[in-house]
Amino acid sequence: MEQSGYISDLSDKQWENLQKYLPAPSSRGAHLRKWDPRVIINAILYVVTTGCQWRMLPNDFPPWQSVYYYYNKWSKEGTWFLIHHFLHQETRINAGKNPGPSAAMIDSQSVKTTELAQTRGFDGNKKIKGHKRHGAVDTLGIPLMVKVTDANVSDSKAAYALLETMFFWFYTIQLIWADGGYRGELALWLWNRFQCELEISVNLQATGFQVIPKRWIVERTFSWFGWYRRLNIDYERKANNSENTVYIAMIHLMLKRIE
Repeated sequence: MEQSGYISDLSDKQWENLQKYLPAPSSRGAHLRKWDPRVIINAILYVVTTGCQWRMLPNDFPPWQSVYYYYNKWSKEGTWFLIHHFLHQETRINAGKNPGPSAAMIDSQSVKTTELAQTRGFDGNKKIKGHKRHGAVDTLGIPLMVKVTDANVSDSKAAYALLETMFFWFYTIQLIWADGGYRGELALWLWNRFQCELEISVNLQATGFQVIPKRWIVERTFSWFGWYRRLNIDYERKANNSENTVYIAMIHLMLKRIE
């Protein structure tokens, strides 16, 4: 199948950087291997970028069932995260940094869901019913780890699971910046568990806008999510798919940076 020619399609250079991280085809999916993997990836990127329904994929892509098969299979197997992880190392090296970050920022973003979500909650502060994306990013703003919960789960409570998983992959982190929502026992737990310091940045102004040092980086990352319409509202039924949709969007962003 020829390339579709959409803005979300991978360039030759981007495909070259990505394809070395794709898993080898399995015998279980042999009936779907007639489709060019590049076209499958382009179709997934089309959905994430435009926010369309899977069934609304243009006819010049493979059948939506074949495209969704790979999206869902690689979500369950953790493939999207692994691709994201390796591209993150490349992105840092290209930026003149060590592959393993030494500092990170954590924050959360509440987002509306549809009625199809398995579970959802109400964020009383943001007045949003849906999910909450808990994210840790490096100093470049690239996500290190994403966890999706119901919107009513507090930042400090979700941080334990987020950081526990993050340190499995990024044991080099020695400092984490966070806002006042992460005050409490988290700092002591973080030091005792990983010998990592938690620095709370507080906006001392009662009114008005103020750029808080380092904290603006994670806010900028959340604004990047808005470039991908599939992330403007959480359309996914399962939290795992919500997390992997974020990773796919950031894979696309990093491929552009590396190119």
